[in-house]
Amino acid sequence: MWRKLPFLVVLCTLLPSLVHCADCPERATNGYCVVENVTEPYEQVIFPEDERLVWIRNSSIPVFNRSLFAPLAPVENLMIHRLKIEQLDLDGCDKLDILFASYNAIDRISAVEGLPLRQLHLYQNRLTDVSALQALTDIEQLYLHENLLESLRLDTFQPIQQLKILTLQRNRLRTITAGTGNKPLVMPRLEQLFLQFNQLPHLDTGLWRMERLRVLDLSHNQLAYLLTFLEELPALRTLGLHHNPWHCGWLFGMLERLGARELDTDDGLIGMDDEASCPGLRLEDRLCCSENATTPDPVLLLVSRTGIVDELQQQVRGAKRRIETLEEAQRKQSHQFGELAGRLAAIERLCTERSMDNAS
Repeated sequence: MWRKLPFLVVLCTLLPSLVHCADCPERATNGYCVVENVTEPYEQVIFPEDERLVWIRNSSIPVFNRSLFAPLAPVENLMIHRLKIEQLDLDGCDKLDILFASYNAIDRISAVEGLPLRQLHLYQNRLTDVSALQALTDIEQLYLHENLLESLRLDTFQPIQQLKILTLQRNRLRTITAGTGNKPLVMPRLEQLFLQFNQLPHLDTGLWRMERLRVLDLSHNQLAYLLTFLEELPALRTLGLHHNPWHCGWLFGMLERLGARELDTDDGLIGMDDEASCPGLRLEDRLCCSENATTPDPVLLLVSRTGIVDELQQQVRGAKRRIETLEEAQRKQSHQFGELAGRLAAIERLCTERSMDNAS
């Protein structure tokens, strides 16, 4: 057990007479300093000094803001579960690395820029808007499952360039868009994206640029088709498709392409459709589909393909500009080489004439 505890905790336990440990009223077995019964006015609350791991419990704190973060300034790992928090303002926590704020009633959240947070646990709250989180540009793991999100623009997370894990399962999502216009959604380090147990009727991944995405779970939605066959996700290895009302024609084509890419579709970790609960056909004895399911919407398909075509056209225009630049540089070099050749020829003639004069 001692290997898992911070060095100071071990000293406090074994040699209390040699180490000042009075600042922490109680130490949990996981190394956290436990603070209980925090009530207003918060200015009178005595928080432990120089603690890196703090766990506040058995308290009711409707608004958790700078007035509480400021006296916890040295804390790097903070647990504020089950405190009935309704509003969370991330400000004054300049050393905070990991924050557990789950199992609350948070429906309002704000954040200042420049915070070093790498992990943020906000699952099991009441969030309907998470746009404020784009200020947290160092986040690597963001847990937003089991909230009340109904619509989402994924470009909200685009400024968070370090993001690797994003959990959005068990919300109420009916709409997910890449953003506005036809701009590609670039999330270069995202590796795992969880969207299962929502209410998505369609999903357009055509503009997703997530070159490291390995795991994507779309199970337990209302999807009849996707607007692409996920060719835009080259690193994808595990894909959850089960428990969706897929169109058989689309699903057949999808499974063919996934087989060619050797992806794990709905493996033992993610599951498959039960035969008893399948009202239509089961392809490859794994996934359920219906011949009468919703067919791909040509308008949405056109919009998706228009975005892809626009991006390709921009790439072509960029390539043409680079070619023109190279051709212009080549013309300049050819002109310079011509001038140099003329000078060399003139020097050669001069040398020849002088040689002839000397000979005579």
